[in-house]
Amino acid sequence: MKKILFRCESSSTIGLGHVKRCLVLAKRLKEYNKNLKIFFATQNLHGNINQEILKSGFSIYSIRDNSVEMLDYLVKGLQINLLIIDSYDIDYVFEEQLKIKNPTLKMLSFDDTINPHYSDMVLNHGVQAQEKEYRKILPKDTKIFCGSEYTLLRDEFLETKRTKVTRNSVAVILGGNDILNLSSKISNLLLEINIKYRITVITTSVNPNIQELMQNKNIELLVDINNMASVIATKSLVITASGGTLFEVLALKKKFINIEVASNQKVVNKFLKNKGIKTTIKAKDLTKEVLRTKIEYVKKSNSYKKLTLKFAKNRLVKKILKELK
Repeated sequence: MKKILFRCESSSTIGLGHVKRCLVLAKRLKEYNKNLKIFFATQNLHGNINQEILKSGFSIYSIRDNSVEMLDYLVKGLQINLLIIDSYDIDYVFEEQLKIKNPTLKMLSFDDTINPHYSDMVLNHGVQAQEKEYRKILPKDTKIFCGSEYTLLRDEFLETKRTKVTRNSVAVILGGNDILNLSSKISNLLLEINIKYRITVITTSVNPNIQELMQNKNIELLVDINNMASVIATKSLVITASGGTLFEVLALKKKFINIEVASNQKVVNKFLKNKGIKTTIKAKDLTKEVLRTKIEYVKKSNSYKKLTLKFAKNRLVKKILKELK
């Protein structure tokens, strides 16, 4: 029986994306091979979504710090075969030290920003990622999984069918915690542009701005929903951050505007720009006129003509388990 340990984090400052995508991968692995034993190691940080891990049926080992020694203790104690790392705080040196202590341990590292790794496998699940970008910075025998073929999408985004679109409907999705409180700002700007817009804000219960959103009677607020794909499918426009949710929107082929809310999203925005897709707004540049201009652009353009996306459900899982044999 193979044992897999996910090392990831969520909090009000880090965000929820690391845990969310690790959960997608963990569920896929378990579905594909029910004999796998899967665990999570995470710190108990403020604003975390560790309860989601437990609700999904996985055990959590709470760790005090992000040291090599702490993770090494867990790897040895649980007799882990594969360690999956999704943390910006774990780098090449950390991975190398852990590998020296555990020579037979297989390691897979998530990477969003083209960084060196000492792992056996590196996963960049962004639609923009290309294998050639990694060849000079990774050991020659490291397996590289890049691009839309390996994008981690929840099942609902692979299965949702086309449906009737509601006129003037806009979904605003700025992350589970929306640190910059852009959901309120964008909603208000939209209504200044067109009072007929029907705005739905989708977020989670860890959003620190949720009380403010609840008081806005001009929007529909959806919190912790489990049918996001079917909700998005009915919208005429989606405004989202340039991260994992954008990939889900692309899978549904919805008209979109993407907001750059963090530095690690620059690579996605550069990719879109290079494709001639001018849908990006940097958070610091967000004004009514900028938003209005983007809306007009999106109405007239078909971004999907310039994109070649190859989303798949189990390709990544098969590749990982092949390496684990």
